[in-house]
Amino acid sequence: MANHGPSRPAWKRLASGLRRNVYRLATPLDRIVHRRGPLLPPAHLRIYYYGTWDPEAFARACAIRTELISRGLRPEHRLLDIGCGIGNLAIGLKDYLQGGYDGLDIHPDAIAWCQRTLTPRYPGFRFHRADVSSRAYNPGGNLTAAEYRFPFPDRTFDFIFLASVFTHMMPDAVGRYLLEISRLLAPGGTCIESYFLLNDETRNGVDEGRSFMSFDVEHPSGVCRLHDAFVPEAAVAFDEGFVRRIHDEAGLRINDVRRGKWWNGERHDQDVVTAVLRVRT
Repeated sequence: MANHGPSRPAWKRLASGLRRNVYRLATPLDRIVHRRGPLLPPAHLRIYYYGTWDPEAFARACAIRTELISRGLRPEHRLLDIGCGIGNLAIGLKDYLQGGYDGLDIHPDAIAWCQRTLTPRYPGFRFHRADVSSRAYNPGGNLTAAEYRFPFPDRTFDFIFLASVFTHMMPDAVGRYLLEISRLLAPGGTCIESYFLLNDETRNGVDEGRSFMSFDVEHPSGVCRLHDAFVPEAAVAFDEGFVRRIHDEAGLRINDVRRGKWWNGERHDQDVVTAVLRVRT
């Protein structure tokens, strides 16, 4: 089991419990207000992932397919979606991807909904629960992220995608995941990952209070900053030099970084890294 660190204040634990119950109450009302179709996840899951039960937020999340296709995703590729959540990318790709899709997430309700709703309709789209411990998102998990091995053979995937996953992980866990990604990528394979990257420009934005979220807590490793000392995985910003170094150590080459504006107030605009499996000579 993971070391969970300092205790979270009691009022925050109580607020989290109340919020979960409110989420649950939203689902019955959702059936009336939105006349929910079969591929729209229930309200309590949409609120958990997107902060709103508005179906348009889920529809916008499905549109990420456009960016992946622009970065080389082809219909014949097999894709691993780490942190697949409630299946927004799977739904976005259901009429495009033919090579196969595997989604992985630590949230049991999200995976159960995807397995129950999406896989029977689209058998090439499979979903798996990763029982990885996260103080913020899965405190009862049986494995730490730093020791987790993905349940797939070597060289399985042409494309691997992680949306806002490394923004909720500690340095040793990110290093472990990158080693696993390197193991799983087929020759010529591509990995797309999002981060809050700290460099001279973005660090100034954070220090001046322009970031949409504060990152005031220095992690003992010296390679990242945290939003919340009591729940470290709530949000993590990494030093860009560290990110480049652990990619190199994992046998991955960073080809491109699309710079986001998260550090200048834009909530949903993270930095996007494109990495490829380095050819060994």
